[in-house]
Amino acid sequence: MDWYSAHLLAVSVGILLLSAADAFLTSILLLHGADEVNPIMAAVLVYRSVAVFAAIKMAMTGIGIVGLVFLSRYRFMRMLRVDLVLYAVLVVYVWLIGYEIWMLKGSSDLPVL
Repeated sequence: MDWYSAHLLAVSVGILLLSAADAFLTSILLLHGADEVNPIMAAVLVYRSVAVFAAIKMAMTGIGIVGLVFLSRYRFMRMLRVDLVLYAVLVVYVWLIGYEIWMLKGSSDLPVL
């Protein structure tokens, strides 16, 4: 395995792990009264099943990551390297986990998730 492939694998696994942490933290926050603003995941929450919520979230993330890895050597509109999108997703997930932890620490009056 070359360096590039190993790097993509590490970023992809990191995103999937952070996605699982996000699903866990989101379910805790929802139990404390937070609201889900993602319309797709909010529709899933109508069924009130944490297992369905987590399964759909992980499936959506996994399919997206596989697609981005498959296209990683291409450029979007000949300008943006697709592999850079993976790094952006990783950074957004790190920020999101930090935000969710911040909300849990001050959970007296939870803002919208």
